[in-house]
Amino acid sequence: MARAISVKIPTSKVIEMIEGKIAEINEDIATYPARKAQYLVEREAYTKAVVERVGKAIATRGAELLSNEDYDNAIRINTNYQNRTELTIGKEILDGLVKPVEPVEPEPKGYYNRNYTTKRDELEKTLRLLRMTEQETITSSAYNSVLELL
Repeated sequence: MARAISVKIPTSKVIEMIEGKIAEINEDIATYPARKAQYLVEREAYTKAVVERVGKAIATRGAELLSNEDYDNAIRINTNYQNRTELTIGKEILDGLVKPVEPVEPEPKGYYNRNYTTKRDELEKTLRLLRMTEQETITSSAYNSVLELL
């Protein structure tokens, strides 16, 4: 029968990890508006480039595309079962265009241990608790709870 091992982790190292993560979250929060504004500019430029390429293709080959006799996969116009016109754009037309990636909200709310709050708030509560303790080590199960937040 195997014996259970009791692992202890230094409290100071856990405090350093939490402080680092809080600093990282604060940095993300500070830079989020600029990153979001940059994304909106890039998305607008991407949209204009797509419209330009598709417009150019329709202007030069519109009659062929509407005739349903052209089976080119680059761009296709169809009518669906509700008699709506659908425009399908193949990746060949968008070749070379890179769609911008929207930045992730740095502080989304979620459920952490039955509380609907942010990760930063939970980390700050954990940090206050660890700073109040006089113990030099914490158990591995307590450390695992902290790791879920990191």
